[in-house]
Amino acid sequence: MRTNLEVERLSEKFGIRAKQTEVIKKGVYRITAADGVAYCLKRMSNSPNELRWIDKTLQRIRRKGSIQLGWRNLRENPGKPLFAKLKQKSPTSFILTPWLKGPWPSSASKKQMRECGILLAKFHQRGAQISIPALGKQNMLGSWPSLLRVEQRTLLVNIRKARRNGFNSPLDRLLQTHGSELLNMAQTSMRELRVGSYRSICRKTRPTLCHGDFGPTNVIRTRKGNSLIDFETLRLDLRAYDLNRAIYNFCQGHNWNFSVAQSFLDGYQTIFKLKREDYEMLKVLLRFPRGICRLIDNYDKRTAKVKRKVELDFPRILSHERHRAAFLRKIDAYAGIKQ
Repeated sequence: MRTNLEVERLSEKFGIRAKQTEVIKKGVYRITAADGVAYCLKRMSNSPNELRWIDKTLQRIRRKGSIQLGWRNLRENPGKPLFAKLKQKSPTSFILTPWLKGPWPSSASKKQMRECGILLAKFHQRGAQISIPALGKQNMLGSWPSLLRVEQRTLLVNIRKARRNGFNSPLDRLLQTHGSELLNMAQTSMRELRVGSYRSICRKTRPTLCHGDFGPTNVIRTRKGNSLIDFETLRLDLRAYDLNRAIYNFCQGHNWNFSVAQSFLDGYQTIFKLKREDYEMLKVLLRFPRGICRLIDNYDKRTAKVKRKVELDFPRILSHERHRAAFLRKIDAYAGIKQ
């Protein structure tokens, strides 16, 4: 956690005199300036070149209009730096963006889910209409096999260790009991990625500008409409990547109720009609047990308190992984895909 003095020093680098600072969460602060205007000061792990790429890309998106972005506006605040550091050689950068007042969208509202689908589709649409800057570009097209292999390997290593009682904890028993089931989920997803048309799709498809982590906490419902925030995950990829993140983030807290995803997809398709290949790639990512993989990652390095939370969360996350089998069948029915 940064001290108020450090936050004030960072604010001054942006030409803002902080009258009040509030910690929202680790690395995110609400700054109220002397004139009463509120800003969000956020720590970013991106390199300077990546931050410049994000900024140039979003500025071009903004010029296309029709989408509200929680990002700096060069017309309203000219001359302010893109990022600042406490120390010149520090690897950590901070950005300053407008503080947007409003609630997050509710996954329980069909209307709001439909609006979120439209928002993401418009973002994809605008991304296709601009020239993407080259320097710092995050092009992840074709990366899925290598990324999933890393997570599959992590899962396998943890399961093997648990079978030897290597953790000396309740996690051993959980992975001994459910490890084979989880590995089967991962292997099925990897097999479908290999035998499917992923490589072919990547070769023939122009990559989509993806938000990278679209979900309820990255959309703010303001008086002017829905605004998209948090762009550190901006990337070029298949649009199925963004659809996967959106559906995962919106549905996991609602026991994988397909009506949530249906409302979202209905909204998205008012702008872009999805193809069979979009659904197939979406299912590959949704089938992979990434929730459990992320839950148990670096378990050995956790504190006793965090380890206990992992053990308590395991059955709930496993239930989510299992529910997705029925969820994927509903995706097939929605898309008109015959088994």
